[in-house]
Amino acid sequence: MRLLYVFIFISPLFAQSSSQMIETARAYEAKGDIQNAMEWYKKAALGLEPEAQTAEALPDDLPAVTTPLESTLQEMPPYVRQYERAKLYDTYLDPYEDKDSQQTILQMLSGTFGLMPYQVNYLLPVSYNARDYKGRKQTETKFQFSFQKELAHDWLGLDESYSFGYTQVSWWQILQDSSPFRETNYQPELFITVPYKEKESAIKGFKFGYLHASNGKDGHESRSWDRVYASTFLQAGGIFISPRVWYRLKESKRSSTDNKRGDDNPDIHHYLGYGDLTLMYPWGKNLFKGTFTNNLSSSDNRSGMNLEWSFPLSKSGVFGFVQYYYGYGESLIDYDKLTNRISIGFALSR
Repeated sequence: MRLLYVFIFISPLFAQSSSQMIETARAYEAKGDIQNAMEWYKKAALGLEPEAQTAEALPDDLPAVTTPLESTLQEMPPYVRQYERAKLYDTYLDPYEDKDSQQTILQMLSGTFGLMPYQVNYLLPVSYNARDYKGRKQTETKFQFSFQKELAHDWLGLDESYSFGYTQVSWWQILQDSSPFRETNYQPELFITVPYKEKESAIKGFKFGYLHASNGKDGHESRSWDRVYASTFLQAGGIFISPRVWYRLKESKRSSTDNKRGDDNPDIHHYLGYGDLTLMYPWGKNLFKGTFTNNLSSSDNRSGMNLEWSFPLSKSGVFGFVQYYYGYGESLIDYDKLTNRISIGFALSR
């Protein structure tokens, strides 16, 4: 209890610098520099004095805001807030003599183990496809969870990050008898993120990766493909732009439809093309995002469009989430089927 009083008493002394540190952390996070973002979030939560900071990392035009300690924690992403509160709880436990055991306890309290959100994590209880396909209900539930884990950092001296990512998205036929999962796509990924530190440049960073995607099924319903990709992050005013190009790794052709080995979907590039374009626009507390694909064929053009809108529902990190998809390639099983889907629910990250 005395520790809490100490925090409450000293919080006004570092509130202004905490606000600035949070803004710095957010700037790093927007560039994909998770390592430095985490460091600045931690400094803000611990209330380090300005003398202990790197002065050049703080822009001169940041606003001065007086914020109590708990409000400072509330401004942080939930995964950082959870870790910092775990460090506070850890002070009430009997200490261990060795640092490794102490770190293990901290990991148990925080429950993070270095995992962070990657793509949007959402649950959409109502997901309606205007296209009616045989054997399925038009209304179902769609959800996605996605995380990343940094594996290494700055091997080349470029402040680059080496990470593993995993994304899983499912379509759940909750209105059918036994409520089967109609489709689940699994996407493990290895990628390198390199920040671009020229402040006057529209280029903010680069990303290179390997992505596998499959639906885990067998026989004629099996779908999978492997890609290597390169993307860049650009900022034009308040709009973030991320073009990405990929190359599909070739697979051997199937000798027959009964053969389980070989390419499950040799024509998938006719529908999804060789890249995509993502646009993001933060407007107040709202975030608008669109991802677009096109095969760039003049004779048989196929495209896909995924539009998302998220907005905060509470300070605990829960967001309202609306998603609209039109075109081909929403899921692997339906990569060659036209989808016209509207979904409503909530997200835990964005």
